[in-house]
Amino acid sequence: MSNTDFPANVHVLRPRKVSLSEKLDLFLDEHGLDLKEAAKQPDPSRPKSINGNALVCASCGEAEYLPREYCRCGHYLRGQLEDEYCAWEEQIHSNHLELADVIALKIKPLRYLFAVSLPFLVGPMLFLNFWADSFTLYPLLWMAPGILIGGIVALAENILTRPLEASAHFLNTYSIETFIDQRFFQLKVINQ
Repeated sequence: MSNTDFPANVHVLRPRKVSLSEKLDLFLDEHGLDLKEAAKQPDPSRPKSINGNALVCASCGEAEYLPREYCRCGHYLRGQLEDEYCAWEEQIHSNHLELADVIALKIKPLRYLFAVSLPFLVGPMLFLNFWADSFTLYPLLWMAPGILIGGIVALAENILTRPLEASAHFLNTYSIETFIDQRFFQLKVINQ
């Protein structure tokens, strides 16, 4: 056999496992320290997975930079990011609708309370317009509870609808950059 002649199965040759003793091999196997299970060295050209500019590939599980359209394994990263964005967008819309339903249930009793204050407002006004010959203080005293109840209801309604207004403002102004920022801060909070 010359230096250029190799057997046909040379590509399936594997290096031999060097063993010091059976006890050492058994210890390494029990504690997960076997060489075949040893952690791979991270690729220095890949980003760390805890990074606002990185995305973990769903196919290979390695981190890759966001501007790349394809992972090094061939997976389409831009599509994966767009899928995450669409899921996030659906989530914020559903959260807004749930918040609107909760606030509508809280505001309903306040509107009934405002209906209770209407006779205190309308009655004295009708009296002043149709039956009073001169301006008196008596109808204004009757209007005071109606004004007080109406003011409290308006203030409570304003306080209750603030989260809904903030959510509506967020829905009108979000973008993909907002999604990436929130995604980064969620990763940061999870890892702390």
